[in-house]
Amino acid sequence: MKNLFFATVLSLMALDVFAGQVDLNTASANEIAKSLIGIGLSKAQKIVDYRIQFGPIDTPEELLAIKGIGEKTLEKNRSKMITRLIRPSRPINPAGGLDEAPWNH
Repeated sequence: MKNLFFATVLSLMALDVFAGQVDLNTASANEIAKSLIGIGLSKAQKIVDYRIQFGPIDTPEELLAIKGIGEKTLEKNRSKMITRLIRPSRPINPAGGLDEAPWNH
C-alpha cells in the first residue's frame, strides 16, 4: 500500500514537470489560470487586461506590475511562461537527425 502511494505521488510530480507552457500574449484568461500555479481566473484576467492596455508582454517580469502577482508567483511559473522575447528553446538536433547535420569539424 505504501509503495502504491509513493508511485502515485511520483507520477503526479512528473506530470507537473512536463506541464505545458502558456503564451501570455495569446492565451485566454482560462488557459492562463489552468497553466500557472497561484494564478486564478481573476489574476489571469488581469494579465489579459494588461496586455490589451499595454500591448504584448515582452518578459515575465512585466507581470510584477499587476497587483497580486509578486516575485514568488513569478518564480514558480517562469519556466511555463512564453512571452514575446522569451520563447521555448528549439531542439539542438536538426529535424532529419544527426546524420543530415552539416559537419562541425
